[in-house]
Amino acid sequence: MKSNDNEILQLLSNNDVTFFIPPYQRNYEWDTQMCEAFYRDIRKVAQSHDIKHFFGTVIYYAEQSQILGEPSKYILVDGQQRLTTTMLFLIAARDVIEDASLKNTIDVKYLRNNNVSGDDVEYKIKLKQVESDWSAYKKLVLEEPLTETEKKSIVFSNYSFFKSKLEKLEQSEINSLIINGLVNFNIVTIQLEPERNKWEKPQEIFESMNSLGKPLSLADLVRNYLLLGKSASKQNVLYHNYWLRIEKNLVGDNDSFSVSSFIRDYMQLEAAACYKKATETNYKELYRNFKDLFADVDAEELIQKLALYSENYSVLAGYKSSGNDRIDKKIADLKIVEASGFYSFILGILNLYTDKKLTSEDCLSILDSIFVYITRRRILRLTQAENKNAPQLVKYFDKLIESADKKDKMLSILSDQQYALRLPNDNEISSYLLGVDANFYNLRICKFIFTLIEENITKSRPINDMNLQIEHIMPQTLNEGWKNMLGQEYQRIYDGYVNNIGNLTLIRHNQELGNKSFSYKKDVYINNSGMQISKNYIIDQNVWSEDQIKGRASYLINLLVDKIIPVSEKLKTSNNYSIEKKQGSSRFSFAEVDLIGKTITYFDDAMIQAEVIGDKEVRFEGEIWHLSPLTREIETRKNRRTKSGAYWGIDKWTYQGKTLETLMRELTEDE
Repeated sequence: MKSNDNEILQLLSNNDVTFFIPPYQRNYEWDTQMCEAFYRDIRKVAQSHDIKHFFGTVIYYAEQSQILGEPSKYILVDGQQRLTTTMLFLIAARDVIEDASLKNTIDVKYLRNNNVSGDDVEYKIKLKQVESDWSAYKKLVLEEPLTETEKKSIVFSNYSFFKSKLEKLEQSEINSLIINGLVNFNIVTIQLEPERNKWEKPQEIFESMNSLGKPLSLADLVRNYLLLGKSASKQNVLYHNYWLRIEKNLVGDNDSFSVSSFIRDYMQLEAAACYKKATETNYKELYRNFKDLFADVDAEELIQKLALYSENYSVLAGYKSSGNDRIDKKIADLKIVEASGFYSFILGILNLYTDKKLTSEDCLSILDSIFVYITRRRILRLTQAENKNAPQLVKYFDKLIESADKKDKMLSILSDQQYALRLPNDNEISSYLLGVDANFYNLRICKFIFTLIEENITKSRPINDMNLQIEHIMPQTLNEGWKNMLGQEYQRIYDGYVNNIGNLTLIRHNQELGNKSFSYKKDVYINNSGMQISKNYIIDQNVWSEDQIKGRASYLINLLVDKIIPVSEKLKTSNNYSIEKKQGSSRFSFAEVDLIGKTITYFDDAMIQAEVIGDKEVRFEGEIWHLSPLTREIETRKNRRTKSGAYWGIDKWTYQGKTLETLMRELTEDE
């Protein structure tokens, strides 16, 4: 390793070398604010005359030319952002300066390298820019016109910034910025000698340095890891054949599907384990995880595999099609219900489909099972532990491939998780949505679920209709007319059901119905809504109150659980979570959850209450009951007793808005 103090202009004027920014390096990223700071520093130094300005460190290693007389290449490891910005300033200065001699000096001494023979202009340029900005940079140096696309590059933007600043100055001031300002920008150059000293590994030294500018993303770090240390020609081959393919597959404006996010999800797929989300605060930790995970994998083999999987990640992102419209649609639905914890698992499923280990129907069945699982959980607002658990499900790939019924197998896997990861059964969905105070309106996927119901009824989904609105049938603000219709109990009915699924509908209209009368709303629903969901179980009603809301809620819920997110008959009523958690369910104790002496309420009828009087007993209508037989009695009175007549009980009684089952599980998890 050789370390020297140097001046940046002296370094750039050396015609015995050509600076080479390898293709794996990240794109040029300095923004206008950083260029503004750079420009201010130049002016400050120029005006002070005797001040030296430290401009950071430039790390490189030399690659000797194989052609006699050709300059060597300095392969930059760190410092490309600062050097590129300096070059753009010099190009702008050359284009503004009127002094022909100084203009020529800048052009010949700093911007071109005339020691290179041949016609390839790329090697006449002192500084090679990375792939996406190279053409714009080259044309600026060669004073050639740029295309409109090239003018949108950061390279041209920053060049234009410097040029606009310099055009406002006198010629003497511009000259001073160079000969008194930039000439006094000092740098420390570190030349690595990896062939001579084996410990001087460019990648490791680069990672230990505090580079200026924007922090490296996980994608930047991984790209460097895979390509750094190889010859320039090998880097070019790997970059253009594989890494550039990854970047092109994942070009989009969704950070959830960036190259860094892809790498993290690919890691989860390979490790069958959860890693932290790819964010700026986690990049370095994820990078260490990446190196540990793939320490024994050949870099060329790994980059090829990443390029291959990036094709299916692009399908997952929605940037390209899988070739099957139904698969594309199901993936889009999974993103709407926030299935991000399953992205690595889905990536693996798509790869099995691409490899023809799964048919399109197999793939659809598995994706639909995940959709059913996630949607049922979202309705209950359940998300706990999904991100940690879902990546581990890749261990079931072989069993899924071997299974004759892929949907049944996938749902079986998902129903055998811990309680926090449970697959909600029909009873739990119904109990929650029918319950007093169930706020379906505030569910993020409320409108989406209504579009699924409309699609089930009419076979047409209006998901992309921008005029869709969620309409409260009983309005959010009651006027006297609505109070009269609801009767003396109007406040209780309003409080308990205003945001209930039964009181909501999907409507397409351009007017605000607000607290218009029920008869007025019915007329709109019939003639102007354009939606069948706004007619069924509404327009045939003469009044709209508690019974009508609950009746329509039951209708919508039945459509949901039977047609849209259905499970097998076994899973409809069973407790769909792992055996070890089920064993604890029989040990429910009112004492343990501190409810003795308190009042519990039935899930869908606030008028039904019981007083807890012991560890296992409650008092209801003056009699002593255990919870299960009392629940059976109430369900019998409501004419909805199941064939078996078996009830757990704690899933149908609540205290302060939470079911007793939830209180018990929270206590267990805390312990």
